[in-house]
Amino acid sequence: MSADKIMRTLTGLAPQGAHSPRHSAGQESIAPTKWSLLQVIEDIREPLGLKGTSISLLRAMISFIKGNHITAAGDDGHVCFASNAALAKRAHVSVQTVERHIAKLVSLGLLTRRSSANGKRWARRDRNGRVVLATGLSLLPLSERFAEFLQLNQTHQDNLAKLSLLRDRCVIALSKLKTFLPSRSDLESFFQTARNLLRRRVPAQALSTLLHDITQELQSLTGEKAENLRGTDPEIEGHKEPQLNQSVKKEDSSQIEVSTNEMERAYPRLCAELRTARDQSDCERRMGDIASQLNLGNLWFEIRLLGPAKAFMTLGYLLERIESIDKPRGYAFHLLQGLNAGTISWKTLLKSHQRKASHGNERTVSASQPI
Repeated sequence: MSADKIMRTLTGLAPQGAHSPRHSAGQESIAPTKWSLLQVIEDIREPLGLKGTSISLLRAMISFIKGNHITAAGDDGHVCFASNAALAKRAHVSVQTVERHIAKLVSLGLLTRRSSANGKRWARRDRNGRVVLATGLSLLPLSERFAEFLQLNQTHQDNLAKLSLLRDRCVIALSKLKTFLPSRSDLESFFQTARNLLRRRVPAQALSTLLHDITQELQSLTGEKAENLRGTDPEIEGHKEPQLNQSVKKEDSSQIEVSTNEMERAYPRLCAELRTARDQSDCERRMGDIASQLNLGNLWFEIRLLGPAKAFMTLGYLLERIESIDKPRGYAFHLLQGLNAGTISWKTLLKSHQRKASHGNERTVSASQPI
């Protein structure tokens, strides 16, 4: 099954009411909740240059704000008057760290200081216990600049999608080059260099240069025009692998057809994780996060070279059996070897883990016994 079919299936699994934050950007009559404000800042953490600690601190500040919205209607609606010690305790960091990250958030205009004469944070309450005046850290800029942050997030997501598409084209072109390795050992050095580059987070210019170099190599080997390769759509291109096992017929990922019901039966956990993905880029990011949680490391890059369908099924197969797998990375390595050699069929990966239940208490699976 090609990547676009996977995405259509996942989209079909999404709840009817699901929508992305971008879609709700135009609903100006509905004020965003304080947690929606935090989410958009978290989404644009990278272009803002914020670390995870800053987000944790911002979350701690927002948790001290009563109510569900940050508004200028009341002094307690946007001012966090908790001490640095209280913030440090809630964010699980030191007081010095709190001070450093507050300065960063203020410099970015995400917070403003409402200082008292003595520099302390405090609140004055009426006889009913309501805060009528407070000094401290105002979070009102989060609400006032919400539309600006949404636009920045949309631009950031678009750039990530373009970068992901460019990376996928590099992966596909590299997989084409891989078919020549058995007969052209001189390509091994270039192939390894390209793989190492793709394992890192590199700018778009570096990926464009890599794609150009790979297509130039392919053009010299096959005579195929580089323009055709640059225009290859990774969503419809099947991954072609060398014949490593002559006794087993190799399978083309582009010919794999899997129904929605088969996917849900075989990989209910993975489908649940991806069902609310906003788009293909978000889907791929979530799969990468799951691979990191399984501690697959650079092996996930190798699995992606199998093609989108097999990569999806491999990750889903691992996730379903995770409780019974002793070493997920070693298990995945043997799965990858079997899929590359043709000793393991993609149809095997579709076998539901329901087989486990029929056996009662299943023993722990060794990394050397993937199937």
